[in-house]
Amino acid sequence: MQFNMYTKIEYLVLNSLSKKLKYFLSFFLFLMLLMIGEIVSPGYFSLSHIIHLLTLAAPLGILTIGQTFVILSGKEDVDFSTGACASLSIVLTALVLQKYSLAIAIGIAALSGLIAGVINGIGVRIMKIPPLLMTFGSAMLLYGVGQAITRGMSLGTASPFLTFIAVGRIGGIPIAFLIWIGLIVISAAILHETAYGRWLYASGSNPKAAGIAGISNAFVGIAAYAVSGLLSAFAGLLYLGRFTIPSGFRMAEVYTLPSIMAVILGGTSFSGGEGGFLGSIGGVLALTTLDSFFSIFNISQAWRNVLNGFLLVLILIFYARKSKIRI
Repeated sequence: MQFNMYTKIEYLVLNSLSKKLKYFLSFFLFLMLLMIGEIVSPGYFSLSHIIHLLTLAAPLGILTIGQTFVILSGKEDVDFSTGACASLSIVLTALVLQKYSLAIAIGIAALSGLIAGVINGIGVRIMKIPPLLMTFGSAMLLYGVGQAITRGMSLGTASPFLTFIAVGRIGGIPIAFLIWIGLIVISAAILHETAYGRWLYASGSNPKAAGIAGISNAFVGIAAYAVSGLLSAFAGLLYLGRFTIPSGFRMAEVYTLPSIMAVILGGTSFSGGEGGFLGSIGGVLALTTLDSFFSIFNISQAWRNVLNGFLLVLILIFYARKSKIRI
């Protein structure tokens, strides 16, 4: 009896430690990639280059915040329309800025992301459409809207202010990175200090029990997808500010898979109800560093997509074995 008690205590301690350590594995991977980069390209581990990586990571980091809300909300919930929402935001903002103020442009972009997120949430939670099919379908719709608006041409440019917040610095620290961290702080406060945050974890962990307790799983899911759409639109603003001129109606498409990978790599359970934003920061930094490796070795975007897809499958298989999820 005493042996069993000690065995249970030992298991609980080790299980608690493993849950905490998994949030830092992504930071360890980031550090390892920096060291490899220094070997391949001297100066890669320098402060100036790390600051450059932080600037590059910020838009993906913002996409990842919204993706975290969605994945936390329930088993197998995922948003494959984040890149499409950001791409449409780029197109709309650049177009509106030709005639109207930045405030109006940002408002329209944010509204487009919010509407897309709510539609995704209604489709998944009310109409019971599988998340993969719903969000992939809405992504195609959003890309179609972007193509119809631009007619395949590059229209408009970013305002100087957007360019400043996308690539500018304050005290040597990238403004985009500060915005990303600020949004993480706000989002973490929502998760841990509000009723909605408690509902989100409860619904993600055990939707049946949450429903019995009076929590609306539909509302929790719709709100999560709405947050994802809204933050994707804001990420699009930073992408536009970085590149200045839209180069197409799918500019942010390549960041959809990395936004999912960063969340899972950061320790958030794909089964829902467990995780947060700390590990996702390391996941975003690791994937941004890996993407810079692709640039160093001149790997084409097509092969980058192949490698990102392969890595995502590996991550999902690993978590499927641990959490018994369906992929």
